[in-house]
Amino acid sequence: MTPKLSPPCPEKSVIRICLSWWPVLVLFLILVLLYLMSVLKTEAVAKARRSQRKEGPPPINVVTLTLAPALIKERITLPGEIRANRQLAVPSEVSAVFLKKTRHEGHFIQQGETLAQLDTSRYSARLQAEKALFIAAQASSRRLKNLNLTQLATPSDLDHAAANLEQARNALTAARLDLSKCEIKAPFSGYLDAYLVEKGDFVTPGTLLCRLVELDPVKIRVGIPESKVTKVRTAAAFSVFVDALGDSPLPGGRVFHLARATDNKARLYNLDLLFPNKKGRMAPGMFARVELVTQIQSQALIVPLYAIIARKNGPIVFIEEGGKAVMREVQTGIQEGWRVEVTQGLTAGDHVIVVGQRSVSEGRKMTVVRHTETPGELHP
Repeated sequence: MTPKLSPPCPEKSVIRICLSWWPVLVLFLILVLLYLMSVLKTEAVAKARRSQRKEGPPPINVVTLTLAPALIKERITLPGEIRANRQLAVPSEVSAVFLKKTRHEGHFIQQGETLAQLDTSRYSARLQAEKALFIAAQASSRRLKNLNLTQLATPSDLDHAAANLEQARNALTAARLDLSKCEIKAPFSGYLDAYLVEKGDFVTPGTLLCRLVELDPVKIRVGIPESKVTKVRTAAAFSVFVDALGDSPLPGGRVFHLARATDNKARLYNLDLLFPNKKGRMAPGMFARVELVTQIQSQALIVPLYAIIARKNGPIVFIEEGGKAVMREVQTGIQEGWRVEVTQGLTAGDHVIVVGQRSVSEGRKMTVVRHTETPGELHP
């Protein structure tokens, strides 16, 4: 006999249904909670923005510089080359055989000292012959003068004898001069750089025998572009640095010459500076760095270069007045490194914004977190 099944209980069915749907209910409640939180946050942000619009943007932290007159110099830095003050390839003035080098290359030579010796045999013989002709001309002139006293010689004979005597004297002088030219002497004091011929070479007038250089003082040549030449002509001062000799500027020195015409190749105006070189530390071929001071302003208003903002209508700066930013259009003058002279638009005592100036605008509130009166403290 089959047992009868009891009908399901309605309460248990409801419980089973609730247990199967409870994760969905929990997720639904979470979503509703998140939605409510998002709405509340959006309303809070909108309220904060409305409040901020009413109160204005928050103040910006800035650093200011109080303007005061100071010294500034306009400088031009150009490369230069050290050269010998004088350099000469000593030539021969006569035709002869090169006999002897009388000095060592690289030694210092005083003016007038002998550098080389040429063969003198031909010129010695010529001198003796000219001496004999001169003595004969002298004797002939005296004899004719005595004859003229007794009316045995005419004035024409005397004139001819005088002319012969003068010709013989000039020929003797030329012979002595040619003989002396066989001894090659230094035309100025300097270093014997090199001999250009060897013993036994036959030289003629114009043959270069040796090279002599003067290195005290030395010449520093600088090429000046045409855009700077007018300022260089009125330069107030200059400094020269040679990296091979250290970081200190060279002592002494003066302007020797500024060319009036350009170099044909580089189209530069050559400026020559003279510097003493008693210790011989500077040598031809060394490179130098020349700083020319072309203008000096002792009472200039100076701001850092980065404080100036470029705009289409010209440069501007922002100053602080009463806790707010004020824009000023300015005109600039001399620039020395990172410092720039302001010629118009600012006055002494203005508080120029030097940090945070690109984040402010006209009338923007600000907070000065640092203040300085010395531009050197702001060196980047």
